[in-house]
Amino acid sequence: MAAVSPTLPPVAGPAQTTSVADVRAPIVYRLPPTTIALLVVAVLAACAPFWRALEWLWVVWTQRPEYSHGPMMPLIAAFLAWQQKDRLERLQFTGSWWGPALLLFAGLLLLLGKLGSVVTVQQYALVLAVVALVLALTGTRAFRPLIVPAIVLLLMIPQPPFVLNNLSSELQLLSSQLGVAFIRAMGITVFAEGNVIDLGVYQLQVVEACDGLRYLFPLMAIGLLIAYFYKGAMWKRVLVFLASIPITILMNSLRVGTIGVMVEHWGVRMAEGFLHEFQGWMVFMLSAALLIGLTAILNRVGREQGTWRQLFGLEFPAHTPANAVVRPRGIPVPFVAALVVAGAIGASPLIVQE
Repeated sequence: MAAVSPTLPPVAGPAQTTSVADVRAPIVYRLPPTTIALLVVAVLAACAPFWRALEWLWVVWTQRPEYSHGPMMPLIAAFLAWQQKDRLERLQFTGSWWGPALLLFAGLLLLLGKLGSVVTVQQYALVLAVVALVLALTGTRAFRPLIVPAIVLLLMIPQPPFVLNNLSSELQLLSSQLGVAFIRAMGITVFAEGNVIDLGVYQLQVVEACDGLRYLFPLMAIGLLIAYFYKGAMWKRVLVFLASIPITILMNSLRVGTIGVMVEHWGVRMAEGFLHEFQGWMVFMLSAALLIGLTAILNRVGREQGTWRQLFGLEFPAHTPANAVVRPRGIPVPFVAALVVAGAIGASPLIVQE
């Protein structure tokens, strides 16, 4: 009888193993260095018509305390965009024709702002132009993770003077009234007429520097970031952001009242110099601490799926897998069209003339 050899399972060769690995390997997309350099130059050239608006923006940041947080907003927006690196590199950039359309609208806003000498409109046009260029490059799907960074950029734009002046006047009056209520609660006789707090021997005036705006806009920015990093229920995140407004008003009123009490006991020097500025710094820090405390309290309300450490904190993008297949990105046609629109805006005589 002839011997029968046992049948052995086939052994996968090197080619088959490599094929299976390639199927399972994630695909990531990268822009070549030369393309990145060309894009940077093209974007800077596209933003050239908005240079004057950016220059005025820097003047406001450095001269108005209520907008001293402005220079940090582009950096924070860039960090939030970098957090989405692991998501973005796995998405193809298909481009969107909404980008050139929004860029054209930004050019119209820029023109209206120049004709009407409204700097705020020009500055909003600048932010819209940046968003339009990004949208034209990425496409609507890849742009979704970048919506919050785009909103953060809006927080760096100063409000129009008529809005700022009216808001300042209302906050001065409200801070005076609440501050007087606090002083009276401390058993001190006080008389208030408008923004003037009369303690008898001394008269304190709640001026623009004490209206609370220098805390309101920065604290709203902090509230937005806290709400973004907190991964709880949406209504809690919205509440944290909105709470920045009453917290600022109450804490600034408490500052006014505290100054009145200190002046009553230790003289008018309590409302002047370094001590006065230090009180303002302390009020801002306490306001930020109250926002974080409110978030911690809300985290105990309801049934959140995770601990405080799990639901609140900075997240960093995951590392690119070692076996990832890297593919070069192409430049979408809508982005090229957006650059053409930007060039037309920059070459327009109505835009160029000052």
